[in-house]
Amino acid sequence: MSKKGLSILIVAIIVVIIGIIIIDFIGNNALNRGGNPYEYNVDEYKEVDPSLIHYKETKNIALGDIIPRGMDIFKGDIYITGENFLKVIGIHGVQKLNISLEESGICVLARDEFIIAGLEQEVLIFDHMGKLINSWKPDTETTYITSLAILNNILFVADAGNRRVLKYTTEGNYLGEFEGKSESDDQHGFIIPSPHFDMVVNEFDELWIVNPGKHAIENYNEKGELRGFWASSSMNIEGFTGCCNPAEIAVLSNGSFVTSEKGMVRIKIYSQSGELESVVAAPEKFQEEGTAPDVKVDENDVVYALDFDRKLIRVFEKKLSE
Repeated sequence: MSKKGLSILIVAIIVVIIGIIIIDFIGNNALNRGGNPYEYNVDEYKEVDPSLIHYKETKNIALGDIIPRGMDIFKGDIYITGENFLKVIGIHGVQKLNISLEESGICVLARDEFIIAGLEQEVLIFDHMGKLINSWKPDTETTYITSLAILNNILFVADAGNRRVLKYTTEGNYLGEFEGKSESDDQHGFIIPSPHFDMVVNEFDELWIVNPGKHAIENYNEKGELRGFWASSSMNIEGFTGCCNPAEIAVLSNGSFVTSEKGMVRIKIYSQSGELESVVAAPEKFQEEGTAPDVKVDENDVVYALDFDRKLIRVFEKKLSE
C-alpha cells in the first residue's frame, strides 16, 4: 500500500473512532438517557396512610432570627437554648426569661428547683430567675453533650463525643459513667455515628436511651445496666431508616414513645414494646432531607416539635375522633 493510501486509511479510522465517541457521549448524556435502573428512590416511603395520622397541627410559634438547638416543656412554659442563649417563653410566645450564654446551648432540662443547660462541654445550672448556681465540665476535650435526664436525684448527661452516659449529683459530683455494654457478647454499647444521642425518664421512673446506630431504644437502671430494649430497622413507616435513628425521643404519660427521625423527617408514636401506634407528622410536613425536630410532651400529652429548619415550635394535638 502506498503512503497516500495508508494516510487515507489512518484518517478514516480516526474519523470512525471519533464518531463512535460522539455517539456514545450523546447516548449517555444525562439529558438523553432514561432513568437509572439502580437509582435508590425513597419517594414511595414518604407516603403515609392517612388512617395512621392521629394528630393535627394546632398552632406554631415563630422563633425569629435566633438559632435554636434544644427544647424542654415544663409547667406550661417552653425552655429553649441555642446560639449563646437560654430563653423561657410562654405558650403564646411571650418571652419570660432570657439568659446570655458564652457558648451555644445544646440541650435544656427544667425542674422545680432549677434549669439545667448542656453546652457542648459544660453543664450549667440556673435558678428560675436566671442566676447561675453551679457549673462543671466533664473530663475530656472530646465530650459533646446532647441530652440531660434526672432519675432519683441522679443527673444523667449523654456524651455523644465519647459514646457514654455520665452520672452526677445536681451539685456536680461525679458518680460514674456507662457505655451501654452488657455482659452478653452480642451487645456492642452505644453506636453514635452522628451527634444525636437522646434519653428520657418516663412517668414510671424508667431511664430510656436511644442507641441510634442500632435503631434501638434501650432501658437502663441507675447503675447503667441494660434492662431491656426494642429496635426496628425498616424503610417502611413501622421502622427507622438511615444510619442513626431515631434522633430524638419523648414519652407520653402512658409510657408510649414519641420519636423523631432525621433525613426522611417524620414523628411517630410507638408503644412501650416498640409497636407503631400512630403517626404525628408525615415527611410532607418537613423540609426534605431535613433535621430531626426536637420533641417534647406536656402534661396533657400534647406534642411539641422544635423545627430547626423553619425555626418554629410546632404544636400537635391528638384528633378528637381518635
